[in-house]
Amino acid sequence: MVYSLENVNINRVISDTLDLVHIPSATGNTLDVAARYEQMLREVGCTVERYEFIPNNPTLVAVYGEDCGGKSILFNGHMDVVPLAHDRAEVKDGRIYGRGTCDMKGSLACILEVVRILHETNTVLPGKLIIVANSLHESPGGRGEDLYALTSQIPLKADMAVVMEGASVDCTIAQLGSATFEITVEREGDTCHQLYAAPNTPHPITIAAEIVRLLDQWNIELEKEWIEDIGYASFFVGSLHSGQFYNQLPKQAVLVGVRRYDPHHKFENVEQTLKHRMNELAEQHGVQIHLDMLKVRDGYRIDKHSSAVAALQRAVSQVRKINLPLVGKKVVTDAGILANALGVPVLCCGPDQHTAHGDVEYVEINELEITVKVYLKLIEEFMLNDAT
Repeated sequence: MVYSLENVNINRVISDTLDLVHIPSATGNTLDVAARYEQMLREVGCTVERYEFIPNNPTLVAVYGEDCGGKSILFNGHMDVVPLAHDRAEVKDGRIYGRGTCDMKGSLACILEVVRILHETNTVLPGKLIIVANSLHESPGGRGEDLYALTSQIPLKADMAVVMEGASVDCTIAQLGSATFEITVEREGDTCHQLYAAPNTPHPITIAAEIVRLLDQWNIELEKEWIEDIGYASFFVGSLHSGQFYNQLPKQAVLVGVRRYDPHHKFENVEQTLKHRMNELAEQHGVQIHLDMLKVRDGYRIDKHSSAVAALQRAVSQVRKINLPLVGKKVVTDAGILANALGVPVLCCGPDQHTAHGDVEYVEINELEITVKVYLKLIEEFMLNDAT
């Protein structure tokens, strides 16, 4: 190889991470950070196409290398961050603190360093690297809308893909699908004192409680169906609101939660099943039950024996000195979008993310350095070694 792992300059990675973190980019408006990241990609030798399928939320597609008939690897990361306040970014005690440091601007800086090293050492790849930086990742503000638009409208091709988050010391081979739901139980008439309500007036809270019991029963049934590598599908209710006063009969009740489902199932079928049961309950109780269900991501499963999985295992073994276990996960990432759209193995690999969405977010600088080295070794194992 022309380059070596000694070429990694962690100070540049720190500087690039801080550069990106200092630019606000809460989900919904990533214009400024996208403009800066596009500039950074061009500076390290990439050609870049910029799309704006959703206003104020650009999607960048950068390419490094030529299409020489060899293998191509797509690296994906999101530029938006959760809309939670955070102190200004700083470097302290071997960490970079700030909103977006680990989720996931540090990863965007890591792949910049990879390309910079390849460019500076004049490494000629037998294939090419594709870097996709998207904007609408963090739900509920974003649900991958721009990435769905990209994969449906632009012909993307790669032999494998890496979502640069979601795993550091294991290899994700399957993820559950996920959807949020809001169920509104609504009766006719106005709110009133409980004693002045007509006999047999439906009580939205009672019906909401019945829905909770139904979902609990469904969870018992779902736990009879083990999903290989992952566990079980489920319903979870995280919020139930109704009423304003202790003896006032409310007009409606609202439940909000999440449905996690088998990677072999599609959102449309999952939604239809729940909608059918809510319609039955509505007819039974003489009320309206409205279901608003929104997909977060469909699940996916990849071939655990693929050359992409083997390449990542070898790369991590060389850098982290560990054997990378194959696991399924209930958490969802953009890997679901890419795996279903591209039909190739999509892996998750990035720095440790345990502070993501926390009040205090940081990334270990050592994790960034390790990640750059893993990506370099992955390129070598998947693209270069197989070409010789």
